[in-house]
Amino acid sequence: MRKLAAAVVGATAISLCAVSTLQPASAAPPPKPTTTSAETPKNIIYVIVDGFGPAQLELGRRMNGGTLNITNRIDWDVETSIDSSSLEGVTDSAAGATALASGAETLNGWVGTVPTSNGGVAAVETVLERAEASGMATGLISDSYITDATPAAFAAHVSDRGENSAIAQQMSEHGIEYIFGGGLRQGSVGPLLAQPGVTIVKNRNDMLKYAASGKAGPVYGLFGSWNMAFNLDRDDEGVTRKEPTLPEMTTAGLDVLSHDSDGFFLMVEQGLVDWAGHARDGGSLGSEMIEGDEVVKAALDWVKAEGIADETLIVLTGDHETGGLVLSPNTNIAALKAQKATTEYMWGAISHGASIASTLKQYTGITATSQEVNTVRNCGEHGISDVLAKRWNLTWNNTCKGEGDHTGTPVPLFALGPGADALQGTFYDNEVVGLTLIDYAS
Repeated sequence: MRKLAAAVVGATAISLCAVSTLQPASAAPPPKPTTTSAETPKNIIYVIVDGFGPAQLELGRRMNGGTLNITNRIDWDVETSIDSSSLEGVTDSAAGATALASGAETLNGWVGTVPTSNGGVAAVETVLERAEASGMATGLISDSYITDATPAAFAAHVSDRGENSAIAQQMSEHGIEYIFGGGLRQGSVGPLLAQPGVTIVKNRNDMLKYAASGKAGPVYGLFGSWNMAFNLDRDDEGVTRKEPTLPEMTTAGLDVLSHDSDGFFLMVEQGLVDWAGHARDGGSLGSEMIEGDEVVKAALDWVKAEGIADETLIVLTGDHETGGLVLSPNTNIAALKAQKATTEYMWGAISHGASIASTLKQYTGITATSQEVNTVRNCGEHGISDVLAKRWNLTWNNTCKGEGDHTGTPVPLFALGPGADALQGTFYDNEVVGLTLIDYAS
């Protein structure tokens, strides 16, 4: 196995904000796995579920009839948990994704950059950049907006994750063959849409046609204003024929990238698990977790159908847990499965004049008490979350007007295919994953 390395590539030409004075966390890092692998994969499929903790996985499993492909049907080579800490302790998505993409621990809010010993800022190489330099085809997929922290960490270097324009510009300069996600109506994504030689698809049908045509990339598709629609809201928002699903974008991406004889690297983010966790919306979170499971199945089915399982590594993990979710034996799974819209959609209806009681009845089936109506009136969207959490026996780490916070809960990691054994270990830093994949993309 080649020596693991994450190159610091300098930061003089990129947009960087002031360096934080926060110091690295003092706790000793978890041990790193000692296993090395004699195998190097030709292809890498990297699935990152944002906000992914053990409880999120368990909620998805229960809501899917007690079984998931992840937990019940895939014979993984590696099943473990990893530490998600940043230099500030509990991570955000920017620092978490930077570790997973680059093998570098950094400050919250920083994308593809690290603080230096003299108080400066340096960019770090990512697995996508190494893959492109090695001649591999590359792709980024997210159901969040495409310049959000996780996809950004693979193709941009800024010390403020909110620099969407700079992120889009840097992302456009890598020659990435396949980019699909949300954020179409952001002004910042112009550089991606204006790339010469890139085919832009505008809806689900066009994407499927392109993938079936046998063409290689580059092909990009952006949808929605910011995030793509939550699964629970697709019908109500009228996007079923417009926006592809995450598994569909994954399969189409594999079809496109597989035309490169040098192999491919594809990162797929299930970003809406995190957004549902911040909203403390159990019904939506479970639905999105099930879709994340379908992404993994779609990728594995595609690999098997193409006969390349012996040269393709699939890695599934998360950047952090969101919401401090706790289930109980009495959690009402049937009620969670019966929820017909997100709390965000319900609050939108209420904000536009619908009554609280009728909205809750229509989308959750409950007959709200006067106390529950007052909770929603006083706490807004998060009041709906409070009502449903109490009704359905879910516990979150915030109440009323507060959103679910990130936690330091270890995140699951699964790996299958050549080179997976290098990720074997009982508990270690998330940076190890990024370092290992960079090495494989060399």
